[in-house]
Amino acid sequence: MKHGEDAVGALLDVLNALGIEYMVVGSFSSNRYGVPRATNDADFVLRVIAPQKEQLYAALSSSFRVDPQASFEMVTGTWRQIIEIPEIPFTIELFELSRDPHDQSRFARRTRLTLLSRDAWLPTPEDVVIQKIRWSHAAKRSKDFDDAVAVMAVQGGASLDWSYIERWCGEHGTLERLAEAKAEAAQVWEMNDAG
Repeated sequence: MKHGEDAVGALLDVLNALGIEYMVVGSFSSNRYGVPRATNDADFVLRVIAPQKEQLYAALSSSFRVDPQASFEMVTGTWRQIIEIPEIPFTIELFELSRDPHDQSRFARRTRLTLLSRDAWLPTPEDVVIQKIRWSHAAKRSKDFDDAVAVMAVQGGASLDWSYIERWCGEHGTLERLAEAKAEAAQVWEMNDAG
């Protein structure tokens, strides 16, 4: 493998072949809907049972180094498994689908699209915005805020379901942060309208 995209593509092939329910989240989902940026990691949410985990790990090539210990991730509030691809270097984090109401909602609403020339399950652009705003608020990560702005700017103000976005941001206490991101994205919308 030469690039992170190779590792993500290989993992998508295995997940699709095994019929494991998943969703590509994090930077790969925001890159799909927004402005692509370089990243050294990928994030997936899985709804998986123990035997499927063993099948998944057994099906991965020797380039994938699975950390034997699962860990609890504070920002997402769920268990995660870390996979390293040392030769690139690149990291993949597999998060178990949590009971969080929005996590459940975005997984139920996920959509099948093309990613890296493969079929892949991704959250909707609205759910990417909601989650990126949530992470930017909880973890104080500016890149998540920038990703949310980029998704809004590229998707366009008229194409997003704002009532859905605002309902969840209201639940998460992030409406103020959403308003800031929307104001930044509106500058791009105005330029596009003027052009």
